[in-house]
Amino acid sequence: MAFLFSDRFAGRAAPGPEPQADECRCANRGNRVPVRFHAERQDTSAPGWLRLLELIEEAAADGREEFAPLRELTAEQCRQLVTLPPDIGRLTQVRSLVLYRSNLVRIPPEIGGMRSLEQFDPYTSYRLHWFPYELARLPLLRRSTVSTRALYGNPKTRPRFPVLARPVDGLELGSLDPARWGTGAVGACSVCDGPIAGSGGLHQAWISLHTSGADVLPLLVNACSAACLAALPAPPSGYLPGPHRGGSLNGLTATAALELFAEHFQLHVMDEDADEDLGAAWTPQAVADGLAVGERTVGIGTAVTMDVAVTVEVFDAPPPPDHARFDHVVEATVDVPSGRVAVLGCSDYLPDAATFDVPPGPVRVRASRSDLAAVRQVGEDDYRDEVVERVRIRIWPASGPEAPRVVKRWNSAVD
Repeated sequence: MAFLFSDRFAGRAAPGPEPQADECRCANRGNRVPVRFHAERQDTSAPGWLRLLELIEEAAADGREEFAPLRELTAEQCRQLVTLPPDIGRLTQVRSLVLYRSNLVRIPPEIGGMRSLEQFDPYTSYRLHWFPYELARLPLLRRSTVSTRALYGNPKTRPRFPVLARPVDGLELGSLDPARWGTGAVGACSVCDGPIAGSGGLHQAWISLHTSGADVLPLLVNACSAACLAALPAPPSGYLPGPHRGGSLNGLTATAALELFAEHFQLHVMDEDADEDLGAAWTPQAVADGLAVGERTVGIGTAVTMDVAVTVEVFDAPPPPDHARFDHVVEATVDVPSGRVAVLGCSDYLPDAATFDVPPGPVRVRASRSDLAAVRQVGEDDYRDEVVERVRIRIWPASGPEAPRVVKRWNSAVD
């Protein structure tokens, strides 16, 4: 039977004018507000749930390759669904799963049984903030359409991940509290497929990974042991190192990997609403220090005026010093009354800059630069395009005014 992926918008929603999904504001809280799992439990007597079970039975029997159950439900029936039945794993022939504009708050781990799945489409399901790790193990999954603005760890809104419980043995794994564990039931280990019961407890962790396409999704791992968690792949650059338990990781609340053009040998860290010229702040001493400070803007000097690799890390408290790893380290305090700090090249368009939530008020900025001995400007002797200057920028709330300082000076800098 020939299979065609249908238009992703045509006919995806349930019929009728009434809304089929409830409103959700979880993703609009930023990174300063603790986030919790949705606590809704599925009403297994609801007409929508019973009809969904029938549709799964029909799809399993006829071996169809696209499963779009919400098209067959009324809007009210769609609103009755907050998860999918474990039987979804029986649909081993389905290649496209369409959950457009659903009211779901979780996807069960049993989706890992859909071994033929190639396309996953929960687009505009704004109450879905995370997915089961089993999604990353589907061997044929190549395309997904996800509303990333609603996800934990989203680079725009940056909501925190819910804090996960520590391992507990003796749990009734078939009847979990979704408000605490994120799911109502766990059958097998997300990593090794082994049993969790009797293994020393349910070990949960968050990890952000590519599952298909360009999107990096936040995934919940339900593992049988710490060893299985240790076997997880590494997240892409710019995402919280994993696996982790959510909340803030050693105080780290947000991170991003950027490539910025350091025009005029400088980068800017500034209040999102600032309109400030640092021209007069770049005195000869500031150039030597690689640091120019305004009221709401910090200029960070660079060795080159070309692309540099920038890592931004935002903390909720002062991070420990680690300047031994870097060539040149500077610190300064800047006022951020808007509660949003932007990191950009000095000539970049501010509305397009990467921004990060911080408590409104003063923040401390630490810029640590490396590879200064090897990096060269284009056209200079010994220039190699694979060698780039690296700048790590750490930001955290400051208790008040504090003088700028050079924490560590590169020995080739001019005093």
